[in-house]
Amino acid sequence: MSKKVTLSVEGEWEEKLKNRIQVRDLPAFFIDEPERLGGSNSGPNPLEYFLGALSSCTSIMTAFVAKEIGATYKNLEFKTSGDLDPRGFQGVAGIQTYFETVTIKIIISTDEPDEVLQELQEKVEQRC
Repeated sequence: MSKKVTLSVEGEWEEKLKNRIQVRDLPAFFIDEPERLGGSNSGPNPLEYFLGALSSCTSIMTAFVAKEIGATYKNLEFKTSGDLDPRGFQGVAGIQTYFETVTIKIIISTDEPDEVLQELQEKVEQRC
């Protein structure tokens, strides 16, 4: 039988499109929209947080998997982007409101051979 956990956050609307989000006992953070969309530009928008979360998940999972397979690296950088059609948010029927594609480019500094990097990549993709 698997053990499940529940993650939760609390939040509150502050003004315009700005929301204050609280996670555990950490300092609150803000999710907002740029001024051109009616926000106050006080924080990333939800989809930008999604890309950041995916990038961080990939980085953290890389550290876990590298340790498991005995691989080492000196540095890891990522560049993550997502493509979407904004007409979905404008209410145009038949247009999805989420990313159509997401691309993560990982730049890793390591002396590991290509075979180890391939294993690392495959296992990270399976788990993140």
